[in-house]
Amino acid sequence: MSINAGPETDSPSVGSEEAPADLSVVTTVQEGARAVRWRWRTPAALYRLISTPVLRAVLGWDLARRDVRWVPAESGTCLEVGSGGGFYTGPLARHLPPSGTLLSLERHHGSLAVLRSRLADRPGATLRQVCGDGTRLPLAAGSVDVVFLGYCLEEMPDPYRAVAEAHRVLRPGGRLVVFLWRPAITRRRRDPVLARMHELFDIERERFGPQNIRLCLRRPDSAPAHTSSVGSTAGTAGRG
Repeated sequence: MSINAGPETDSPSVGSEEAPADLSVVTTVQEGARAVRWRWRTPAALYRLISTPVLRAVLGWDLARRDVRWVPAESGTCLEVGSGGGFYTGPLARHLPPSGTLLSLERHHGSLAVLRSRLADRPGATLRQVCGDGTRLPLAAGSVDVVFLGYCLEEMPDPYRAVAEAHRVLRPGGRLVVFLWRPAITRRRRDPVLARMHELFDIERERFGPQNIRLCLRRPDSAPAHTSSVGSTAGTAGRG
């Protein structure tokens, strides 16, 4: 359960294309107002605590080595947005093939350094770390095969825009895997975000449990017919 507000310093770019100002998000004023809210942000000092396996099992019914199976174990590039204390980062790297690349994105430089030292000798995919913003990803369009949003949308002031950014950086046919923790995101705020996911992506798998919502979505080979170049009203309301 991590966060992705604006980075503490300027984010290094990965790829050649900066996130465009126009994310082609179709929304209404009402949906934008419902999706964008100030949210509690977990302090970086608590990342290790909230990544404790026992605590996660109790609060979220999470088991990392099982949960990462939602992510396709394929070669290519997987982006984890909000790596935090690394609860999923290590298991995700081991889950992916050695020929793959895992991009671990987090806004705290210090947390990335700690995580790098902890995972230095782990097996699996090549790990690269990026300090950046979940709502303005420093990645080229169509450059990623999988985007993993594991319990980070809840803490973003603008989850609507984060979904649009995931769509932008994914290649056609790429997967978006999302975990949401119900106690941390109200239905009123959650429903517009889920509706936007269903507009932009094809559903491959979803599970709505009492504690968690988990989805695996596929980016279509072509853009939805109803998508037009309209900037998100949510996109300018806050950092995410």
